[in-house]
Amino acid sequence: MQGGNYFFKNLIKEILLKRKTNIENLILKNYEPEFFSVIDVSEQHRGHQNFKEDVESHFEIIIVSEKFKNLNRIERHRMVNQNLREEFLSDLHSVIIKTYTIEEYKKT
Repeated sequence: MQGGNYFFKNLIKEILLKRKTNIENLILKNYEPEFFSVIDVSEQHRGHQNFKEDVESHFEIIIVSEKFKNLNRIERHRMVNQNLREEFLSDLHSVIIKTYTIEEYKKT
């Protein structure tokens, strides 16, 4: 039965390693970004309680979009977290979110 277990582990690994792409697609679909960045920082959390080998679990995300206009930081983060809901249900553990309108980003 070793072969079946190996297949299952690799299938799970393949699904989980697509998380960065899934997040990028969610951003493109929901925010029409002027700019965005999704960085996997999972390896920086090696040794922490929720660290899992070969799982994209921690990210830093920057989104520059006019969809954030007239929203405060909490509203923006809630919006992004809502879009990431399915990812949080499958081993996404932590996300650092930075959101800007185009004007705000020009000032950074």
